[in-house]
Amino acid sequence: MKLREIQVSTYSGYKADERPISFVFKGKTHTIKEITNQVYEEVPGKVRRKRYTIKTDEGITFRLLFEENQDRWFLEE
Repeated sequence: MKLREIQVSTYSGYKADERPISFVFKGKTHTIKEITNQVYEEVPGKVRRKRYTIKTDEGITFRLLFEENQDRWFLEE
């Protein structure tokens, strides 16, 4: 698995960065149509992550990873 750092636009409602709504990959903006899976991982005192499996409006499936401690988004390839 390879991680590529990406820019993500998020929906912020009750709290900041609740869920991704679009992201830029290889110079193209992808709009997220559906989140098909979401997993929260935590190693106490160390790492907090959110993993998303998403489907774009073009029907392409991607896996995104949000490192909460670092406030960074990655695309899993």
